[in-house]
Amino acid sequence: MDYTKFNVEDFASNDSFIDWVNQSDPEAVKYWNLYLSTHPEIRDTVEKARILVLNLKHAEKTPYDAGQVASMWKKIESGVEVPVNTKSKSRKFSYAFVLATAIFICAATSIWYYTQEHNANQSLEYYSYAAVSSDFVEHVNETDQAQRVVLQDGSTVVLAAKSAFKYKANYLDDSTRNVYLSGEAFFDVAHNPYKPFIVHSDELFVKVLGTSFRVSAQANTPSFLVAVKTGKVSVYTSNSNGEKKDGVILLPNQQVNYVRKEQSFEKTLVEMPEILNATIKPEDFVFENTPIATVFKKIENAYGIEIIFNEETMKNCFLTVPLGTESMTEKLKIICQTIGASYEIIDANVVINSAGCK
Repeated sequence: MDYTKFNVEDFASNDSFIDWVNQSDPEAVKYWNLYLSTHPEIRDTVEKARILVLNLKHAEKTPYDAGQVASMWKKIESGVEVPVNTKSKSRKFSYAFVLATAIFICAATSIWYYTQEHNANQSLEYYSYAAVSSDFVEHVNETDQAQRVVLQDGSTVVLAAKSAFKYKANYLDDSTRNVYLSGEAFFDVAHNPYKPFIVHSDELFVKVLGTSFRVSAQANTPSFLVAVKTGKVSVYTSNSNGEKKDGVILLPNQQVNYVRKEQSFEKTLVEMPEILNATIKPEDFVFENTPIATVFKKIENAYGIEIIFNEETMKNCFLTVPLGTESMTEKLKIICQTIGASYEIIDANVVINSAGCK
């Protein structure tokens, strides 16, 4: 289909387009990413439609009282621009009338379902959306709560309090998706093997294709932290010519501290490793006279880490202990105490120290 003649409303009412915006259909995501990469001339219209869809989705979940709706409708009738997010320094859009009308319709509908009194101190999630312009778009979080920013490619950024980041408004037109961070943020990057996603933070670079990770890079701190939740991440520095210098590769449950003064990387495990294999249940950690090699393999498969031990020395070690919902570190402590061993974390690996079992 030829979408080059579509307007904002056409895109916002197209089921396939909505699936792409919500990242709910892999085929739609693949199709629209490819289509937009070959039709950059519709980028502005698509961005406006994308934000309209996102705000409709958000408005459907947000209760408004009659006074709020009446006030909003007065602004619509008078042509006054209604800001998407009054707590984020993002540019406003020329289609505010369409957006405000959409929010009004959803809000009016929601009144029928929300008649009870709501707590005035109810915690809200603030949304900030990317704008299209000829230069950079900057998001500054001056609140004391995290803000969720949705980028043009469907990637999301949870921006920590007192943090900021920016990117080119047309950043999808480049061969790489570049964002520039000052502070802390959690990134959930939409997969695109043709356009790597790179976070720039002073002298540190974080490069991914599609994954989720956290970057903490406060300008006045002696070190930066990158922690990976899913996927694979490359963290590196560059020389004065912009060429890649030193770096490390991080996998899920791994993190790295970059010490700025020494320009060194300290790779380790995240503080609380999560189970990565969804098929593993708590009862899978109940062991009865189980060879220790089998026990360690179960831990490795669950958390995606490597456990290094001398299999020959520990061939007579067997474990009988009912583990379950404990954290990974607690499991390791119990295992080592039971068999008279100890462990340490070296370069994001678990190293078991043992003299063996009789």
